[in-house]
Amino acid sequence: MKALSPRGEQIVDAAIELLSIGGIPALTTKNLANAVGVTEPALYRHFKNKMDILEAILIQQEWMVRHRFERYAEQGGSVLDQIEEVYAGIFRGFADNPARSAVAFAEEIFRQDSHLAEHFNRIMEVAEENIIALLASEQGRKECRTDIPPKDLARMMMGSSRLLVTRWRLGNYNFDLEEQGARLWKSLRTALAPYPGPNA
Repeated sequence: MKALSPRGEQIVDAAIELLSIGGIPALTTKNLANAVGVTEPALYRHFKNKMDILEAILIQQEWMVRHRFERYAEQGGSVLDQIEEVYAGIFRGFADNPARSAVAFAEEIFRQDSHLAEHFNRIMEVAEENIIALLASEQGRKECRTDIPPKDLARMMMGSSRLLVTRWRLGNYNFDLEEQGARLWKSLRTALAPYPGPNA
């Protein structure tokens, strides 16, 4: 899919907001046109149909995940610092735009279509692959415990972070996600560190 125009981005943002409020039933061309302030036919100048909009949301989400990892990888340095920065950015992004969290962790929205479901799964794979690569790198093996496979460590990080965001959403955003995310990462960082041994 080609890069979105400013209007296309506005339509995608409005679609995310509608999905976060009412799920797929709320994402109608009438609701979307009203939210954006255009006529229904005007929507089709940017997207072929509703599935095209849903795919654009997923493409945007995948780009953001890739961009976060690439951005901090360029800085080099500590592997754990890089992962911490990625997750701090995720928590900060969701805190700034709660509607996006409802879509990012709502696979049921995309499960209706096999192509969309596959794309949604790919986003999680991208995050997992990047974390595994960092943990399995020479620097990662120095900083992190090696008695647990990198894939399992990556899933521990992803699963606990996903649980935190889900609790935040279901609790109607009733706690500071960035603060709780930082506390979670501090615990994860301790758990990831090499075991010092009984005599350390």
